[in-house]
Amino acid sequence: MKRRYVVGSVLAVMLVALFALSALATDAEMYFSSDSNGANRVTMIQEGDEVWIAVYDPDENIDCNLRDKIWTDIKIMDPKTGAYINWHKGSDGDATSDYLEETDADTGLFVSKRAFQVGTRVVYSATGNQHTHIVGPYTGTTFVNPTDFVWGNYIYTDAILTDNLNTDQATLYGDDRVWVTQLGQFTSALTTPVPTGEAWLPPPSANRGTDGDYLLGRFENNDTIVGMYKDPNDSTDVAVTMGKIIDTEAVISWDQEVYPDALSAATITVVDPDENLNCNQVEAVPVFVLVNPGSWNVQTTSLINNFCQLKRTGGVRDNTGAVAAVTTVPSVAIRWFNIYHSGLTGTTMLDSTSTQDRAIDGGYYIKYPATFDVKDTNHIVRVSFYAWETSANSGVFKVKLNSILDDLGFTELDVRDVLVAYYLDPNDFDDFKLATSYIEERQHSLTSFTNANRGDMAEYWIGRDPVYVQVIDQNANVDPCCPEQVVVHICDPHGEDDSEWYILDETSSNSPVFLTMAGMQLLPVWDALGIGLANSNGGYQLVLDNWKLEVFNEDSVYARYNDVYYTDTAMRELGDTRLNTSFPPAIRDVRVANDVSFDLMEIVSTEVFDGTNTQMFFLDRQGNRVSGYVNSDCVFVEVVDIDQDEDQYRREQIASYWDGPADTTLGGGTTYAGQNVPFGPEADAYLECDTVTPYDGTVQSHSVNALLGTVDVYKTGEEGGWPKLYVLNPHNGYWAAIDLMENGVATGDFVSVTCIDLASQYVCLPTLDVKPGDTIVAVYQDPSNHSDSSWISIKVGIGGGGTPPGQASTTKFSDAEGNVVTTYTDADDVYVKVIDPSHAGADTLTGLEVEGIAYDLSYLEGANTDTFITDAIPMADLGAVAGDEITANYTDATDPLDTSTDTVPIISSELVFESFIAKPNPFSDEVTFTFEGAGIPETFAVTVYNMSGHLVWSEELSNATEIVWDGQNEAGMPLANGPYIYVAMITDGTDTYTGKGKVFINK
Repeated sequence: MKRRYVVGSVLAVMLVALFALSALATDAEMYFSSDSNGANRVTMIQEGDEVWIAVYDPDENIDCNLRDKIWTDIKIMDPKTGAYINWHKGSDGDATSDYLEETDADTGLFVSKRAFQVGTRVVYSATGNQHTHIVGPYTGTTFVNPTDFVWGNYIYTDAILTDNLNTDQATLYGDDRVWVTQLGQFTSALTTPVPTGEAWLPPPSANRGTDGDYLLGRFENNDTIVGMYKDPNDSTDVAVTMGKIIDTEAVISWDQEVYPDALSAATITVVDPDENLNCNQVEAVPVFVLVNPGSWNVQTTSLINNFCQLKRTGGVRDNTGAVAAVTTVPSVAIRWFNIYHSGLTGTTMLDSTSTQDRAIDGGYYIKYPATFDVKDTNHIVRVSFYAWETSANSGVFKVKLNSILDDLGFTELDVRDVLVAYYLDPNDFDDFKLATSYIEERQHSLTSFTNANRGDMAEYWIGRDPVYVQVIDQNANVDPCCPEQVVVHICDPHGEDDSEWYILDETSSNSPVFLTMAGMQLLPVWDALGIGLANSNGGYQLVLDNWKLEVFNEDSVYARYNDVYYTDTAMRELGDTRLNTSFPPAIRDVRVANDVSFDLMEIVSTEVFDGTNTQMFFLDRQGNRVSGYVNSDCVFVEVVDIDQDEDQYRREQIASYWDGPADTTLGGGTTYAGQNVPFGPEADAYLECDTVTPYDGTVQSHSVNALLGTVDVYKTGEEGGWPKLYVLNPHNGYWAAIDLMENGVATGDFVSVTCIDLASQYVCLPTLDVKPGDTIVAVYQDPSNHSDSSWISIKVGIGGGGTPPGQASTTKFSDAEGNVVTTYTDADDVYVKVIDPSHAGADTLTGLEVEGIAYDLSYLEGANTDTFITDAIPMADLGAVAGDEITANYTDATDPLDTSTDTVPIISSELVFESFIAKPNPFSDEVTFTFEGAGIPETFAVTVYNMSGHLVWSEELSNATEIVWDGQNEAGMPLANGPYIYVAMITDGTDTYTGKGKVFINK
């Protein structure tokens, strides 16, 4: 069945000129290559690898005897982090600038003159604290000159650093898209879209640079990299490509679950192949180790007793144990730019009594309470360590503790103490893992994520799965006659991280089992409708301590249980959304200080573009998927994103401005601006359709990328721009923001709510104002996984009475697997295969008739996305018998000028033999051996001898009615003119017929 959608605009009549034939122009194709010849196309890119930019554009092959060059502007960008290519465009003939060069004379394939490295580390140092990820190589030492990519320092956080640990919840937001200055400050991208100053290497420093300088950023694992090319001689010809940064899931483990004593040596192993950026260097990743986390009360100056608080605060900042206010510059919360280097020195933080290595700088520290036997006089302990790669190119990293006691900074550890190792992928904070080990013995509680029936759960879908946590602890069953309660801490370390302390109830009196009786809602951090908290931008809705868990797709979330009693006040204040009350809750008494247990679960994620397949499509007015070219007056956009089906009981919507500021007035009107800076279109111009000040067609330049457009066709007198979902005509800069509506309940298949007009004969109707051959681009970014970005393009028809180049259909009779056949027997079923590139990606196809009877086709599994096949058609339905011919005719429903046909004869299914024939005879080039009769033999064999009786050639085929010989011997050498003897045999498995004759070569 075809999908049909309501068209929400005035029916436009396309101009005849829209389909005028452009015979000389060709369509460019762009891709990434792992070699300088453009031979190895890559879509999955390992961070640290080099890529070349390849463009196939035959109409730029101007001189077929020379390797031509193209001087044009190339755009490569990461829409999530803001990483942007450092392409030096020069004038034609400027050999010092960047350009594309033809791989050889007359190939039409052009490759960048240099490779671009996608990510690296600041320095491959021996200390590990300079292994921070950055966008690519650089020159210089103070402020630096990035050679391949710039920027990459965009994040969502609070634009104004706010002390959000000692005040009301209302000040805690992570809804502003900002870029990070060299000082570690945050600059709103809506105020200043891009940095204008120098680049500085992380970590940030409070005493360097000037206004406008920025901290050199990075590519993030799983991000989509987008490329754009514009033909310098044909502004309608724009090519788009995508690549995906490889993302692997890490594994962390201790070499023993239980250590015989605290003096034992121990090894922590992290396996994370995507941290292997350089196959010739030994690299490092950070690992954090805490002992019995959550088992003590936070102290007056130190707010840290667990990993989530460590990440949020950056740990203690001096040897008194003080935690810096979040307003401190540079920002001290652990982020991608400082996870390797806190800015602290070991000699400042640790005194001479500590057993930890004071020569290690850049570590993170916490202050343990007096109940812990810590060697440092001030009870300060370094909790971060560098795990070193076991060898170059292994992707396996190890922390080796010579003595658990000494290297963790303790003088004594108790039996059953819990050692917890945390790994937060330094370039992908949604990849979080932890591992536990124990001193001398393990006799601990059990904590697990479950469903409502207490079945273990390892994966959850946002919106669909409520979160339940179960704890089994016999010690907590203190009163056998009365139901009791325990508390678990649930934390998502990704981004601004949600953190909840949740109450579990005893499942029955005198039971060791405790469960969250009411499931916790699992919600997205960004609501796809763009409706969030009252004072936040767009759909941002993360609230701490609200007994709801707000997460991103792909996140890792952990639950921790401590066997302690919390105060009555703390129990009452849990879930009150106020961070200046019981956050974390105060411990009244400790039952078992070192009974700590964990569980970890993952949030399910699906990708619209996964590096191989793209689940995003253009649809014509009738709702048919189209690719390559579209001959329609308007287009819909379809996105299949299963993880956005967050409520399986209603149709959902994804807003184009899901991160847009709310209720802001600019230019006298309400703005619906988003924050897709700097990779969305701007609204610097608009269609103003009144008679006083009509739009004059002037297009202003985009502040970053001229191809992204500045003319918002859907706005009238309002400023805005920067949407996350939009359709764009790069030729003239016209763009339209689009909202997507799920096409049914629980489908995860979303389609734009209106058909975006491409052209119209009416004045002032909002259209993309396309011209023949224009390229149309559609852009999508998942609100619940900002790495999941997809860009697709299509050409507007230039057919002029003919089908666009490369889009013509092909119709062939085939077998059930799609193999082309030239005959059928009267007992066979008939199949028809149609290849139609203009419908690539569709599920079904119509427009086929066989002997005047209409048949639908379905996608042929395992074939290219433009290949379709019918179900089996019984020969009797067609009324065909042996001796007849049957014909299939296909007409593209969206392009009536695109037709294709095929005809095949029907032969008898019963083998009937009269005589063998060789024709033509004599022959010069080739001769065909066949037979008079009917049917298809199971085996057909021909052997040829010379007149001396020596075999010169033979062939045997199955299910064939003829064999062709080219007059060469078995070695492929031409034979002399003259007579040759042939012996032929056919059999149907029951009857066998043989014969012989002479055939003459006459060349």
